[in-house]
Amino acid sequence: MSETNEAKTIAAAFSIDAVAELMSVHRSTVERLLESRTLGFYQIGRHRVIGQAHLDQYLAQVEREPITESHRR
Repeated sequence: MSETNEAKTIAAAFSIDAVAELMSVHRSTVERLLESRTLGFYQIGRHRVIGQAHLDQYLAQVEREPITESHRR
């Protein structure tokens, strides 16, 4: 991997706590998503790091249409 690509990968990576804050959920919720392999991650030593691509893929899977008046009827 080139230095440029490696820097982009590192810059686009999040800790479990950062993902929990971004998603407005508890850290244990993110840990459960990682354990079930629902949310991808990189294993770096003993640390799990969530890449931007992992987060984007997960959010695309769980995306819902906004509730509109036609949905309420």
